[in-house]
Amino acid sequence: MSASYDSIVDQYMAYANASPTRPIEARTMLRLAGAVEDKSVLDLACGSGYYGREFLRHGARSAHGVDQSQGMIDFARALSTYRGDEMTFQQHDVMEMPFTGAYDIVLAAYLFNYAASLDELGRMFAAVVPHVKRGGRLVVQTLNPDYRLALGNYAAYGVKVLGEEPWQQGARLCLEFPGSPPALIINYRWERAHYEQAVRAAGFSTVEWHAPVLEQADIDARADGYWEGYVHNCMSVNLVCER
Repeated sequence: MSASYDSIVDQYMAYANASPTRPIEARTMLRLAGAVEDKSVLDLACGSGYYGREFLRHGARSAHGVDQSQGMIDFARALSTYRGDEMTFQQHDVMEMPFTGAYDIVLAAYLFNYAASLDELGRMFAAVVPHVKRGGRLVVQTLNPDYRLALGNYAAYGVKVLGEEPWQQGARLCLEFPGSPPALIINYRWERAHYEQAVRAAGFSTVEWHAPVLEQADIDARADGYWEGYVHNCMSVNLVCER
């Protein structure tokens, strides 16, 4: 799995900090995780540690972030030092991270959409499952199997889809983060059945799909019709996998 952000840390953070969907995504993951208070949290593909910090803010006992980009880990550590929070970080590819204990809640926001094949998708879930406690949850945010470029390029929500092409049994998408020059990232879209097969083969007992939680306050804060593309052609979707 390769998706290093080392060369675009500042650019990605500018996008993430301005993203209108990020608070919605965090709210959704918090709700799907269940009871958070006094729980241990592992934040995979953590980037700046945004999601892990949200869980700490809502009462989690601890949060540990893992990302393969050393640049993102350096940024995340500096941010935690500046803010005075207790989130910890480690640079590792998820496929190769050492076992340091299982967690109550494991978060994976925009991780599995970097699997370039169904075999890699399966191996990624298999690599993650040992880090989830028995009875714990893996909360995933990934590329929506139902998203289609023909219905909208998603530019209104901060990231633009430039291209979509068939790829094996799924699709390969080219995404553009704003900047000078723009940064290009490749994502892969797999079907629900592909995810469910990988989840169950890894050893999770249940899997459920959930749409992001858009509230009336979100709608009221924007112009009429702003969220139409997000509701009807959302690029993200969530899974909850229980072990």
